[in-house]
Amino acid sequence: MFKIEKAKIDDIEEISDLVKRIYLKYNSKIDTEEGIKNILIFVSAENMRLRFYIEGALMLVARDENNDIVGMIELRDFEHISLFFVDDKYFKCHIGKKLFEETKNIFGCDKYSVNSSDYALEFYKKLGFIQITDSIKIEKGVHFYPMIY
Repeated sequence: MFKIEKAKIDDIEEISDLVKRIYLKYNSKIDTEEGIKNILIFVSAENMRLRFYIEGALMLVARDENNDIVGMIELRDFEHISLFFVDDKYFKCHIGKKLFEETKNIFGCDKYSVNSSDYALEFYKKLGFIQITDSIKIEKGVHFYPMIY
């Protein structure tokens, strides 16, 4: 069983470690060296703390029975998913779906945007997101598909 809750500042280091590990294992394959460097800076604990405190980004986490963080979602500007990762040991356990559902419950919005990695494209489609463009975009070495919900 998993519980979904708002992240606390003390969780940031663990969240950052999870995101880095999963990004490097699955999502970094087509990004350039510059892109990988930019992502790792963006997901550093220091930058996550700044977004958490200064920008007021919403971060939700999924915890397992040992209270370990096994998934996370970060929402910025009340509508843009800037990070969304689940520990690969828990793929296909509906953690991602539960995190997104809780995000929608908190904000009550019916429109969201995300820049999906190639790896996560099918996952977002299953959640109901639609690709805005057919071709992959590249910004600062990071490859992504802009999507809306």
